[in-house]
Amino acid sequence: MESVSSFPPVIVNNHISVQAAADISGYSPQYLRRLLRRRKLAGLKIGPVWLIDKASFDGYLASAGEASDQRYGPK
Repeated sequence: MESVSSFPPVIVNNHISVQAAADISGYSPQYLRRLLRRRKLAGLKIGPVWLIDKASFDGYLASAGEASDQRYGPK
């Protein structure tokens, strides 16, 4: 079974789910949640579910791609 969804990510009020962001970026959902808790990514939490601000996520991916240390970059 393939882990990457063939459907485009659902964007609600300019936010995407952690799982959709993980599928796009290659980061694990746990790592993305850690970035949200540490406020390195903007987002909101509704009950147990985190949603990531799309603009913040795009900015984070751009900065990670330009970093000289690629150990923590997207896969």
